[in-house]
Amino acid sequence: MPNAASPQLDPDDPDVRNLLNKLGSNWGWFLAFGLVSVAVGILMLIWPGITVLVMAIVLGAWLLVSGVFALVTSFSARDEDTTSRVMMGIVGALSILLGLLAFRGAFQAVEILALFVGIGWLFRGITDLIVGIGAKGQAGRGLTIFVGVLGMIAGGVVLLWPAITLLALAIVAGVWLIIMGIVWIFGAFAIRSEAKKLQQQG
Repeated sequence: MPNAASPQLDPDDPDVRNLLNKLGSNWGWFLAFGLVSVAVGILMLIWPGITVLVMAIVLGAWLLVSGVFALVTSFSARDEDTTSRVMMGIVGALSILLGLLAFRGAFQAVEILALFVGIGWLFRGITDLIVGIGAKGQAGRGLTIFVGVLGMIAGGVVLLWPAITLLALAIVAGVWLIIMGIVWIFGAFAIRSEAKKLQQQG
């Protein structure tokens, strides 16, 4: 997902300009993913009786896309500290693996699906919290910390509830997808704003 607490950018750095121009021209994709996440979250809340297979596919797709973004960010975010980049890389690889497992039909029961989803949320929450704490004086720091804490809570609840029902998992997943979708939307507009600022600076 887009990091709400973006690193301090040097407008004179040509690499920064090039990166933001590319991101700025594709900000609509981030916005679209955020809107889709919110929509899927709402559907899960109003239609919690979906099958394990459908939920595995939906959550697998989300894990796969967000994992790719986290992995790419871990290699491209040169201004982030080493700990944040390593954590993003680990979360990205883990999310991609879990997403692929979902598509391969590895989730045969609610308990197994909940286990992997809980691990994914927990690690992502820890990563967002670390990034947020290290982003002193940067815009969106509070939101990043909030999302991190929320992710840790959501992951912890799922992992500590081994007998979770499909209904409960759908509700938790729905709320989580809505929140993450809002963060993606926020990040999309933040990227667009930063790109416009650099363009105006010439």
